[in-house]
Amino acid sequence: LSERYGDRTIRLTVWQNLLLSGVADEHVQTVQQGIEALGLDWQASSVRSGLVACTGNAGCKFAAADTKGHAMQIARYLEDRIQLETPVNIHLTGCHHSCAQHYIGDIGLIATKVEVGEDDDLVEGYHLFVGGGWGREQGIAAEFQSSVPHYDCPQLIERILRTYLDQRLSPQETFVQFVRRISIDD
Repeated sequence: LSERYGDRTIRLTVWQNLLLSGVADEHVQTVQQGIEALGLDWQASSVRSGLVACTGNAGCKFAAADTKGHAMQIARYLEDRIQLETPVNIHLTGCHHSCAQHYIGDIGLIATKVEVGEDDDLVEGYHLFVGGGWGREQGIAAEFQSSVPHYDCPQLIERILRTYLDQRLSPQETFVQFVRRISIDD
């Protein structure tokens, strides 16, 4: 698509998105259709536009979870349930190397194995952090909950975001401002 309709340049953003530059106005719709045909999307909801995931155990020997797959599950779950005016950065990282930088996400998840059931079976899961930031809002996220099975993460994040939407001071209060205004226990 870049070779045929653009200037043959594909750039990567810090949020792991691809940018095709030099696409003429008359070719935008054709490129959008081509992107969709590849199984990708050119539109990002407020959830997806702030979503970052490392390679995960599909491509990294250190990762303890399928971060890319779980990120998509979170996105699909939240998109039908939560309406955000601005993106909330949700970062999923698979191991201690933190390629997705969970510690600076508004909501950060670092993979772990979680014991479940009476036999203490292990499933993929996450320790969940809130309140990280970068730039003017820089800061390291604080642990919110540990050892959450991956299948419970979408609902937990929904509850966190609903609390934010219900209790923020105004629509201008960002998620990180909200989290830093109240205590983790609250």
